[in-house]
Amino acid sequence: MEFPDDNHVIAGFNLICPECGIANPDDADCCLVCDRDLTNILLFFEDDFFDLEITENCLIEYRKSFWGTRRTGKVIKYPLTEISNIEFGSPVNRFKFDFEGKRHVLPLREKNMDSVKKIIPKIID
Repeated sequence: MEFPDDNHVIAGFNLICPECGIANPDDADCCLVCDRDLTNILLFFEDDFFDLEITENCLIEYRKSFWGTRRTGKVIKYPLTEISNIEFGSPVNRFKFDFEGKRHVLPLREKNMDSVKKIIPKIID
């Protein structure tokens, strides 16, 4: 027995809203729940100790609890124009940069480090 709807493509919900964490359709312009603009997000991923969002102007770190199970509410914004001395650590995956006179080191999963390595050189001179 065949159903008439068997040939329909199911929409992917892979676009995660950094603000509220809800999955949105891949082609969404705004979040379905909090209405946040999703068009300026170049990269977003969840890592062990934080979630990281990269936009055209900012690197935004959403801190998580020690166990990495939920966000603490602390959000740190690093304007890309104020980030300098960028390094990608190896063999240990660390994204390092200077911001406001201090050295910042973000430990990343290998998959996430690869994504950051691809996008950062394209948006920072």
